[in-house]
Amino acid sequence: MVMVNDVRRAYFYAKITRDVYIELPKEDPEYGTGKLGKLKLCLYGTRDAAKGWQETLSAHLESVGFKRGVGHPCVFWHPVKGIKTLVHGDDYVSAGSPEAMAWLEKKLEEAYEIKTQKISETKGANRVGKVLNRILRCDEEGWQIEAGPRHAELIVEQLGLQNDKGIGTPGPTNSAEEDDLEDDVPLTGADITSYRAVIARCNYMGADRPDCLFAIKEGCREMSAPTTGSLRRLRRIGRYLKSHPRLVWNYKMQGLQWGIVVRTDADWAGCRRSRKSTSGGTISIGEHCIKAWSKTQAVIAKSSAESELYGVVRGACEALGVKTLCKDLGSEVDVSLELDATAAKGILDRQGISKVRHIDVNSLWLQQQCAKKIVPLVKIPGEDNSADLMTKHLANAVILKHMKKLSMTHTEGRSDAAAKLHSVEETSTRPRGRSFDPALSPTIGQPRCEPDFWAEKGEHGRWVRVHTTPRRARFDPWEVPNGPGRKTRLKPVRLTRGNLEGGSSFEERDQWQHRQREDKGEAWTGSTLFLVDKSYTRDFGTDQRRQREEAQSLREAKALHKLSWADATEEEFGEEDRPKKEQDDSR
Repeated sequence: MVMVNDVRRAYFYAKITRDVYIELPKEDPEYGTGKLGKLKLCLYGTRDAAKGWQETLSAHLESVGFKRGVGHPCVFWHPVKGIKTLVHGDDYVSAGSPEAMAWLEKKLEEAYEIKTQKISETKGANRVGKVLNRILRCDEEGWQIEAGPRHAELIVEQLGLQNDKGIGTPGPTNSAEEDDLEDDVPLTGADITSYRAVIARCNYMGADRPDCLFAIKEGCREMSAPTTGSLRRLRRIGRYLKSHPRLVWNYKMQGLQWGIVVRTDADWAGCRRSRKSTSGGTISIGEHCIKAWSKTQAVIAKSSAESELYGVVRGACEALGVKTLCKDLGSEVDVSLELDATAAKGILDRQGISKVRHIDVNSLWLQQQCAKKIVPLVKIPGEDNSADLMTKHLANAVILKHMKKLSMTHTEGRSDAAAKLHSVEETSTRPRGRSFDPALSPTIGQPRCEPDFWAEKGEHGRWVRVHTTPRRARFDPWEVPNGPGRKTRLKPVRLTRGNLEGGSSFEERDQWQHRQREDKGEAWTGSTLFLVDKSYTRDFGTDQRRQREEAQSLREAKALHKLSWADATEEEFGEEDRPKKEQDDSR
């Protein structure tokens, strides 16, 4: 049985350890007399509150027979009752027999005001519940856990993909598609904030979604300077979440396990921009996967053996951490480290750096662990290494194969225990959170009250016109005021993206300078993008609008000051502008 206890007003049970004074509230009889109040208990918002509550709950659990974890102070183990407890903030999550859970619930009720839910197959308990915003259910075969669908639905909504059909993989299998295209430019203004918000939500969700963990990790690496290419790759993750909104971790009944299995892998120089490698791995107890990770290596590995070595070292560190956690929960387990790299295994099986002196010596501590048989190494075939899922973009069939090995499955529909994304009063046309600029990510079916406008005016080599009013003809840049002007050199290719009245979306590239204006049968809204033939200046880059404004300012300044020919320099006036008499004298 799993029991979840929520302590109400938890911080008020913790005694404060220092002198803290507050102003008296208006409800106090002595309010306005110039007196202050001295706190006896921790108050929400004070620096001592969290620490004081942690010490209070720890003292209470230890007083009833629990042992506090050494490596992980937030976990507790009761050796007599056989209870394993994790405390996160004011939430207790405990596992044990029904009798032990009833005993613990009574002890908690004696000390605090609590709210309890029990998840089990026993009578009187629920089979489905929520633990730290994750959905937990049990049946005859075992247990299942999945992340709440709220984050995936918000990502799809904020990217404007509600009506998208989805896609089978979170990233392109062709490495060339991971790079920015020639016409990709940096995001500006609020679009940068929106990109960071969405990819940060993906990163939070990544711990529960190993199937797209690598693609999310790569997107997070572009948070500092995202481009339209970054947004295109982020939208692919959103399309994948649209078609695969739920991932269930299955924990079927199995015999008692005395060891944890760690599988590691690395993709040498997989990043085409920095040539850094990626380390990935999984940790399992029997057939139950309990953790997965995908990390970019800090150093540039000079060989595949070196990158694999760094990946194995990372996996060994994670394994020893999980081993300490199991010990704090009352279980002694062994560690087995599986890898598919022969060269890395050869480096770890010997002592010293030998001919690989360029490898960081700090990474060779694993040699000592292997010599002591603390972390034994096991060679496995590469196609059986499920850690490959966390190191590169894979085809859909390979993703499903590794997910099956990790006991994970995709599920359709929506769990009844999941929280609703919107309240009843909200409508589908009112998105939660800010979406991207319609020119970059056009939304579907969202009416706008403002007229058509220029989203970009050449600041980054692009002119983008957003059409909020339905139209049938394609758009030319010269037909509206405040446009690029005849002197601005635009590329002949025009990109039109939008949504038809019927609800379907379209994207079209054409040669707008040599094509007659024609009407599309159905009215549409969206955006039209024109690229500028890049003409760089030291001050304004490719912004030709500001180049023209600066040139006009210089001409007006010359006309205003009316400099004499004697004061003018050759740089300010050309040869043809000098008086004819002076030209003759110079000859």
